Order: sequence, then structure tokens, then C-alpha cells
Amino acid sequence: MLEIPRSSRICSVTNRELQPGEVFFSVLTEEKDHLKRLDVAAENWIGPPTEFLGWWKTRVPNNNDKKIQIAPNDILLNLFEQLALQPENTDMRYVLALLLIRRRQFRYEREEEDKNGQKKLVVYAIKENVTHEIPVTILDRNRIDEVQKQLSLLIVN
Repeated sequence: MLEIPRSSRICSVTNRELQPGEVFFSVLTEEKDHLKRLDVAAENWIGPPTEFLGWWKTRVPNNNDKKIQIAPNDILLNLFEQLALQPENTDMRYVLALLLIRRRQFRYEREEEDKNGQKKLVVYAIKENVTHEIPVTILDRNRIDEVQKQLSLLIVN
């Protein structure tokens, strides 16, 4: 089973420790039989590499930050199924699939291309014992912000 590594809190470009409150980007890539995570300080970010599974912007939490409580796994899985019926939210479903991999509800299987050249993320839903194919989507800055806001409203308690 492939697992998404936790943040090293070290910038992979400069080898500098990322400080509490500092903004950084994380990139998920595939290397042979495992996933690799690279964390990059915002000032060193030039965009994701050409081959990647996903990337996101985040910040190192402050020690006194209140921990965000994300909805339980069953609710996330239900939302994932609901989004399958909403083709206009394919990108949100892709982001949610990455979260479900992180939460070990889905297992990353592979990425493949269909006959039209569309990349698909193939994941195995452990609890349901089914495989899902999710179109890989590349989000522009505006859509990233929209998806982040929409998902936050839906999944953060």
C-alpha cells in the first residue's frame, strides 16, 4: 500500500527548516513503487514538476493554532460518491480523492491515460472494496481557491 508521506518541514530546495506560520507548497510524485512528497518554501516555488500527482499550498502550523477538525471518514466517502453525480465538480472530487488517500480510506493504485489522452487517478476504496477512476485535473489559481473554500464549507466541522 502506498502512503502519502507527512511533511518533513524542510524545504527540499534549500534544505532549510520551515518555520511556524510559514507558507510552503507540497508536491506529490510517484517513484517506482512509492509516493514521494517534496515540500518547498513559498519563496522557492516555481510551480510543480512536469510529472506530478498533486500539489497544494499550506503553512506550517503555529504551536498555539487551534487544530481544524475535518469531517469523519464516512461523511467524506459519502461526499465523494455525491460528487460523482456532479460533472462540474470533477476537480473537487479529485482533490477529495487525494485527501482520502491521505486518510488511508483509499489506496493509490496507479495513474493511467485513457484513449483520449485524459489522465486518470486509479484508487482502491478499502472499505467499499471497489476501484475508482478519477480524472486528473490541473487547477488554475482561481479554481484552487474556489475548491478550497467549497471543500472547507463541506468537510470542516
